[in-house]
Amino acid sequence: MKSSHNQRDVSLPRVSPRGGSGSVRIIAGVWRRTPLTVSDTQGLRPTGDRIRETLFNWLTFLYGDFSNRSALDMFAGSGALGFEFGSRGGQRIVMVEKNTSAYSLLKAAQEKLKANQIELLRGDVFSLLSKHNEHFDIIFIDPPFNLNYHEKAITVALSHLKTDGVMYVESPNEWSCKELFERLHLEIIREGHSGAVAYRLVKIKDL
Repeated sequence: MKSSHNQRDVSLPRVSPRGGSGSVRIIAGVWRRTPLTVSDTQGLRPTGDRIRETLFNWLTFLYGDFSNRSALDMFAGSGALGFEFGSRGGQRIVMVEKNTSAYSLLKAAQEKLKANQIELLRGDVFSLLSKHNEHFDIIFIDPPFNLNYHEKAITVALSHLKTDGVMYVESPNEWSCKELFERLHLEIIREGHSGAVAYRLVKIKDL
């Protein structure tokens, strides 16, 4: 993910000078400033600070607080979105991660923070959700861009979204969502861009 012109690239994790794993920090809440180690895994691309701050401003405007809200993070990666939601008072968070290394880091962070409101699931998100009947207020959809999972993930997520819930979708700028959203009766309620990334808050259209 590259920033435009002279902007600092806020979408990449900090990387150590020795080329080791990077890290992202939880921005706000009870776990504020806690670092989350980023697994050195191809395609893993943590949501940057500026985008996360904007996203959670949007969500706070919609919900006020998250004390009675649940969230699903379909492609947890570094855990930046799920742990941020938990830090800010989210009642329940289900985080799914397929990569063994990334999952191990998520588990370590969960244990360190004693984050009992977080349930970690390891495996393919599509297989796991086919056996999962829970519905969520917020679903985070930020898959590795090279896998082209956006359409499939959004379609599956609809079966697990509460009627008045929202989906957060992070994608490459060039990904065209208009036809898909129209077909699935979705509407964009907030959107933004940062460098090569587009990010949107989406809900089911009112009938």
